Amino acid sequence: MASTDGARTVEQWRRYLAEYSAEVLRGDPEEELHGVGDLQRSAGWLGFDGAGEGRLAALEQRLGIRLPQSYRSFLAASDGWLNIGPFMWTMRTGGEVGWLRDADADLWEILRENATPEETALADRALLVSGDGDAQYWLLDPGDVSAAGEWAAYVWASWYPGFGDRYDSFAALVDAERASFEGLSGRDGRPVHPGGADELVAQGRERALQGEVRAAAEAFAHAAVKGSGAGAYLAVILNAFLDPAHAHHEIRNGILGHPHVVEEIGLEQVRAEAVPLFLYRSARAGSSVAPHRQLFAGILAEEEVERIDTFVPPPLPEPSEFHEALHRARTLAQAGAPDHAWSVLEAALPRWHSDSLCRIAPVVLLTDPMLRDLVSPERARTIVTTPRGNNRY
Repeated sequence: MASTDGARTVEQWRRYLAEYSAEVLRGDPEEELHGVGDLQRSAGWLGFDGAGEGRLAALEQRLGIRLPQSYRSFLAASDGWLNIGPFMWTMRTGGEVGWLRDADADLWEILRENATPEETALADRALLVSGDGDAQYWLLDPGDVSAAGEWAAYVWASWYPGFGDRYDSFAALVDAERASFEGLSGRDGRPVHPGGADELVAQGRERALQGEVRAAAEAFAHAAVKGSGAGAYLAVILNAFLDPAHAHHEIRNGILGHPHVVEEIGLEQVRAEAVPLFLYRSARAGSSVAPHRQLFAGILAEEEVERIDTFVPPPLPEPSEFHEALHRARTLAQAGAPDHAWSVLEAALPRWHSDSLCRIAPVVLLTDPMLRDLVSPERARTIVTTPRGNNRY
């Protein structure tokens, strides 16, 4: 769609924005999008009429500089925009665009507070092109120009320090926001491009059982963006072994509260794996689960939520040899031989397997009260990097 130097023609922008409009409107027809009414929905267009050459020339004369091509063409395709990103609701029209110091003096002063000399200089010369958003602003930098004449773009938001990531052009920033929208929509079960999700989950599971964690994680992440509940779940479970300390955050954000994930995986497995792992890692981190009890609705009974500290997860079936290893390891751990207990478990890992397509590793090793303290971060990584199933898959 865009040229290699980041520029876009007016016609390219129109096609691009028409596709993007359709994706946003199709994502959730009942959602109240900022400023979007029946007219925009019936037209399938979240923009406005484009700015004519005279209006663009007047804007450039007012600013005293020629605009970069990708942004100039954007205004020519649509003079303003609605819901260009998940957290950016309106783009300024050509009549509203201005230098940050003039267009929003309060924000200009905020950006200069405790700023580095480089950040101060950027704030002083930045062009503000965004309107209403979720405490974020889009800025173009005329002091950072590519060989093709494109200005670098930044997003400043109140929830992270500095100017955030740098983008090569306005078009590159819009592309990133569109990708963010697609990712968030897919993980909420409203995928923009659902095709191929099942194949990605199958590929990810095969790689996971072979111990190829990086390739597996990538496949699961792509499947999650395509709306796969299994992909979202398995991505979180795999990362629980790779980064145990943050597992409760990922379970909260990626599994609990996402009905399409719970429905696809099934209540029994979620109760057996995700819930106890969330409770244990939250306790280890000193985090209270009380603020998140509503996330257990439909997963735990009311009385279980009330007595959450005594929740006992249901056991999942394990292959007989691995089940025997679990029993031996528990006995050894109870007898004060933790290293011997771990060696028994490690030796049994290659023979672990499951007939369920939504299981990739023995999560019981992270949740069982007798065994979980045996599993250091290094050992957790060993579990998922060890090929499992004796190449049955």
